[in-house]
Amino acid sequence: EQIEQMDLAALTNYQAWNNATQQILDLQAAWKEIGFAPQKMNLKIFERFRAACDHFFVQKSEFFKEAKSTLAKNLERKKELCEQAEALKDSEDWKATADKLAKIQKEWKEIGAVAQKHSEILWKRFVSACDYFFERRNAATSSQRNVEQENLKLKRAVIEKIKSIDTTLPGSEQTKQLQSLAQEWNSIGFVPFKEKDKLYKEYREATNAIYYKLHTSAN
Repeated sequence: EQIEQMDLAALTNYQAWNNATQQILDLQAAWKEIGFAPQKMNLKIFERFRAACDHFFVQKSEFFKEAKSTLAKNLERKKELCEQAEALKDSEDWKATADKLAKIQKEWKEIGAVAQKHSEILWKRFVSACDYFFERRNAATSSQRNVEQENLKLKRAVIEKIKSIDTTLPGSEQTKQLQSLAQEWNSIGFVPFKEKDKLYKEYREATNAIYYKLHTSAN
């Protein structure tokens, strides 16, 4: 009755099945220590006991067989994700590649376990490819941020030059200086995105103020 009442559906992992197996072995050992039952019942009760044990081990075999197949599928899928990550690690398309790797990382987490002998090796391979890309991206974007900060200083300097133009000079000379400063402005690269609109507004206001005095369109 103890064996027949075991909830095999609740055994969902290797450890649970191994624990249950030990219980079966203990019960089999206990069975052997019990003496004979009445002759007319002895064979019948033994067949019931053996059937319960056989059912357990058949179910265990099915579980391990299916689990082995699942582990193999998980292994192949994780190998594919390693290959995808390795193919992307040298990319310089920072935004698109980061999004792709994030999607791959999410998929990795959703894949079940693999055999223990492969688990650590695969994980290190996958993480190594991802880390390599993100370290390169961080270095590149850090450098880019430094460049943008420097460009911000240069464009602010242009605005100050515009504001300091001598408005007592002939209109043609003021216009010439404005055009020269416009070229200088356009030659400077990107500034931090959050500063872009505010900075351009300051530039246009400084420029338009002089053209307004000259009764000339900034266009």
